[in-house]
Amino acid sequence: MNKAPVPQTTWILQRYFALLYVALLAMIALFWPLVSFDSPPARVFAFAASAGYAALYLAPVVMLSALLGLCLRQPSRTRHFLVVGVAFLGGCLALLAIYADYRLYALYEYHFNGFVWNLLTTPGGIAALGATEATEQTIAGQVAMFVAGNAAVMGLLHYFAGRGPVWSKRAVAYAVSVALLVLVSEEIIFAYSVHTGQEDLLEAADVVPFHLGTGAKKLFTRLGIERTALKERRLAGGTVDYPGGQLVSAKVKGDMNVIMLVAESFRWDLLDPEITPNLWKFSQRAQRFENHYSGGNRTRMGLFSMFYGIYAPYWYSFEQQRVAPALMNFMRQHDYQLALHTSQSFDYPELRNTLFTGVPEQYMQELKTGEPWRRDIQNVSDIIGKLDKRAPDKPFFGFMFFESTHAPYSFPEKDVVREDYLREMNYVKLNLRDNIDGIHARYINAAHHIDREVGRLIEHLERTGMLDKTVLMFSGDHGEEFMEKGRWGHGHSNTFPEEQVRVPLVLWMPGTAPAVVTHRTSHLQIAPTLLSYLGVTQPARSYSSADTLDKTMPYFVFGEYDHMGIFDGKHKITFPYTGTDFFRYSVFDANDHPVARDVRQVVVSGATALLDEITRESRRFVR
Repeated sequence: MNKAPVPQTTWILQRYFALLYVALLAMIALFWPLVSFDSPPARVFAFAASAGYAALYLAPVVMLSALLGLCLRQPSRTRHFLVVGVAFLGGCLALLAIYADYRLYALYEYHFNGFVWNLLTTPGGIAALGATEATEQTIAGQVAMFVAGNAAVMGLLHYFAGRGPVWSKRAVAYAVSVALLVLVSEEIIFAYSVHTGQEDLLEAADVVPFHLGTGAKKLFTRLGIERTALKERRLAGGTVDYPGGQLVSAKVKGDMNVIMLVAESFRWDLLDPEITPNLWKFSQRAQRFENHYSGGNRTRMGLFSMFYGIYAPYWYSFEQQRVAPALMNFMRQHDYQLALHTSQSFDYPELRNTLFTGVPEQYMQELKTGEPWRRDIQNVSDIIGKLDKRAPDKPFFGFMFFESTHAPYSFPEKDVVREDYLREMNYVKLNLRDNIDGIHARYINAAHHIDREVGRLIEHLERTGMLDKTVLMFSGDHGEEFMEKGRWGHGHSNTFPEEQVRVPLVLWMPGTAPAVVTHRTSHLQIAPTLLSYLGVTQPARSYSSADTLDKTMPYFVFGEYDHMGIFDGKHKITFPYTGTDFFRYSVFDANDHPVARDVRQVVVSGATALLDEITRESRRFVR
């Protein structure tokens, strides 16, 4: 009996891998218009990096297929389809990984990194993205298209199998050698650029997703090549030594309640008579801080600065070692009844391990399913219910984190104040330039909805007589940008534009006269202010990096996952502080425009004393 003919496996795989290499290179080329590289050497480097990394992405697919082929030595149809199947699956995954990174970079200007990995692996992280059903359907459709396209290519290769020679081992070895040479050369040049601070080449390397970031400091030093790159400021990490336990107090206001209301991505210009009429009206009776800034442009760092009053680099050590802020230690030590609510998650960002570490779970309520605006309503209702059922002989501490103003910006139709809002938020198909006004209108409608809920809580406090015995604060964790400076959203690596860090602050402290405060203030001052008002006499600087809100901030310090920013009123100087990026200073003027390289050097040199001071302060509470 004759055996069925064995398909020409080698011929098919050779053509498939060649086509896959071209597709990977074309996929990397999609990044080129998104990255700024102007000099001829940078252009050549970007192309070489793209060519080398396309080969690197292809290599695992080739090696797995070859390894399987060696394990199944006897030619057969089963062996053929197993080997080809592995190649097909690997090709799909490689293309999808690059495309996913491209979509991420196009929206947020950063590649897959530690933050994204944290987002994917932390419970609640994916949900925090706020992806719509339309987005999920489009992603599923595009994944199907990639798979179908690969299947079509593989089918055509089977149809034309054998129409042409099998490439010789020498030709294949030559192609592999050239690709390897290009990749190794690119990595050596990259490492040399890191060592010597060749920023134009380092910036050009941003075209490559999943870049290895090769360094060779010791090798270049042994070779006598002077390290001319800027000295790094690695500030994150260390053993915590934080005096946030028992605070020195005089007469504690044991009957004073405290409620902190924080809204996601809520920037300063939302505090407006039309958009937020309840908050605006309440601010006329309270203190309204008109020049107030968050300590970061992400939720993690914004809330960290608000509760701890210290800089972003401390987050890593405090989260790992589960160190609570002085503010929450005070509340628990003085037997406050706790009601901590979020319409997002206490796991992402990691509030359970930082702000509220050690707080019993029965006092923490996280609503993670359903439309965000409905969650906000439910949480406010539940806080009101807990206020009504509280023990009257103990003070009450409430925290509420509103989610409606997080993209895709959620609201009921009754709270629409901007009719021209974008009806469907599909992140994959989103054309920011054409749709940004409609997206911004969604954001405004969501803010109006939050204002309705804040007004409902204020009305309840007033009606029950509790307002005169309750400190009430409203602010945003950070702001949100709508392409005013060229970006959408928040948390774009080394930039801290006004729209992303400036937030409203309305603070009601019974017995304090209404005021419009125009001097510069920061989230870092909130915890010291609350503790001082409640009776803590210990100097604020002993447990924080700022004074109380009645003092002007001499400068602002911002942070995100890997970068810090310093704003002295004239310039914003930013730099990486975790060592996850090549070190460089970026400098922007007061209007968030990048300054020329020669001006940047002058500004950084003039700020050496300030940078050193902030570095020392970023290490004061760790050993």
